[in-house]
Amino acid sequence: MATLSIDTAGNNCAAALNDTLTGRLLSAVSYDIGRGHAEKLMEVIDEALVKAELGYQDIDKVVTTLGPGSFTGVRVAIATARAIALGLSRPVVGVSVLLASAHYAIQKDKPRYEKRMVSVIIDARREQFYFQPFRHGQSLQEAQVCNLEELVNFHQDFDAQDVVLCGSGAEQFLHHRAGLKQVSAFPIAHHLAVAPIEVVAELGSHANAGKTRPEPIYLRGADAKQQQGFAVMRADSDNVNFVS
Repeated sequence: MATLSIDTAGNNCAAALNDTLTGRLLSAVSYDIGRGHAEKLMEVIDEALVKAELGYQDIDKVVTTLGPGSFTGVRVAIATARAIALGLSRPVVGVSVLLASAHYAIQKDKPRYEKRMVSVIIDARREQFYFQPFRHGQSLQEAQVCNLEELVNFHQDFDAQDVVLCGSGAEQFLHHRAGLKQVSAFPIAHHLAVAPIEVVAELGSHANAGKTRPEPIYLRGADAKQQQGFAVMRADSDNVNFVS
């Protein structure tokens, strides 16, 4: 049996399959398409299934990214994951984009980064950034939207040996901080807005299904309005969980 993982929170439209028992990656497909995720996602899932030589009947869990990211993209992934899980009577779990980004940062250089605080900084546009710090895979505070000054204030007491940055907004923050004549130059593990689908799949494959269905992470108030009639999962459906 296999775990299906999908992601459309950013530019990529991606799907992966892992062996549920061993966690071994069976296939991964990802396309940088920018827009049109709703039209492309099922095709990408089918391609991943073909590469893994599996069918939908072989799926025993579904994993989806929850955001933050593209408002439409986040909804597409979650709705598709819920629909597939409901149709197959399988559990569905969600993975935070911020957690996946932090996990990928550690993977880039584990001996160097595993003991540091990982600051995930993702460009949210409008001169704002999605931000969440992690240590040892655990969040140190709730995810939030910050401006550059707020990020500088948070990091002002840390030096270069305490922190590793990651995410699409990390370099912009670092340049701004350098312009304010801050002393420490934090290393940047990666510049991605969303971690590769293989990382999402790894996290999702280890998540236990519970009874709370995955909900989108929007963070910004203007982006948090739910589209009426979009949900595809019954209110009494179970076997779902949320990873944060």
